[in-house]
Amino acid sequence: MLKRIYIDNFRDLENFELNFDSINLFLGGNGSGKSTVFESLRKIQEFLTMYCDAGEVFHSSDCTRWQTSRLQRFELEISGNGGNYKYELAIEHHIQHNCHVKYERLYFNNNLLLKIDNGKCKLARDDNSYLSEFPFSSSHSAILFLLESASAKQKWFQERMERLIIVQAIPSFIENGSRKEEVQLDYKMENFVSWYRYIIHRKDKTSELNNIFKTLFNNFVDFKFEYLNEEFLILKLQFLASEDKTKIIDYRLSELSDGQKALFALYSLMYFTQSEDYTLCIDEPENFLALSEIQPWLIQLYDFCSEGKLQALLISHHPELINYLLASPIGYWFERQSNAPVRVKKISNEVAKNTGLPISELIARGWLYEPA
Repeated sequence: MLKRIYIDNFRDLENFELNFDSINLFLGGNGSGKSTVFESLRKIQEFLTMYCDAGEVFHSSDCTRWQTSRLQRFELEISGNGGNYKYELAIEHHIQHNCHVKYERLYFNNNLLLKIDNGKCKLARDDNSYLSEFPFSSSHSAILFLLESASAKQKWFQERMERLIIVQAIPSFIENGSRKEEVQLDYKMENFVSWYRYIIHRKDKTSELNNIFKTLFNNFVDFKFEYLNEEFLILKLQFLASEDKTKIIDYRLSELSDGQKALFALYSLMYFTQSEDYTLCIDEPENFLALSEIQPWLIQLYDFCSEGKLQALLISHHPELINYLLASPIGYWFERQSNAPVRVKKISNEVAKNTGLPISELIARGWLYEPA
């Protein structure tokens, strides 16, 4: 589970730190920094999983405008594999619009697993004994670049970073098919079908998910993949005809409504990743959905997270999500003044006790941290 993030000198995040629970709700006005936390997670994940040069991921234009420092620092803490990991990364930007890795460090239970500093690399075995230091000068992540010679603990951390899903579903962007399986989802979920092809191999969850779809979509039967040509697979959903129950009609994703596609994507995300040690970061999951559609999904997500089967970070402005999730102390209020860093306060229904109003109403009236 993702336990903590630290970010310094990235857009409007300066000396920023946040601790996480199994389910977390980010609240605040537009431009208050909620999505920036997701973007920083996405960049760290990309650097650790996609063989990207640092300059392709981290840009000098993302440095905080009111600082003169050209050094960006990031930290992650993740629990799992029988212990606790801590990852540290510093990116130094130069005037010529390029950058390099100032340092990169990985610890397990406070024992150093890997360190890149001043052009040298130090690696540890699983028994905490050290290999000899050797020169390492690269703008890529050493964790990914040296994966073949890495310890099992290092490999576990890199694989756990692949199980971080960061999305804002835009149903109209989802493509009908794919040319190959893909482990990671694009932020707007354009490659959902490619990811679905990868994740669908967990056949023990497919029947459960199909039963869910039968309650969500009238006359739903099943889904199927169909070859458009030798390289391209189309995902289709099958429905019984309303008049003739013996007739099955196939629909491409593009033929479904945006709400239907959003439901299909959200339930697939939740059911295929539960009990697999995933962290879902979803920006405004309620978009395109009615209250009666988002509420059952939210209840099931909450149950999975409470049972330790999933971790979720949600950004929302929806009153139902706010009031339901803040029955537990898992909310964070983001606020930011112009040209000033983001500040975060933890909130729960305790804030609303003296007013008799739900949290969503206090937010709507601007009374959350003001006397009513």
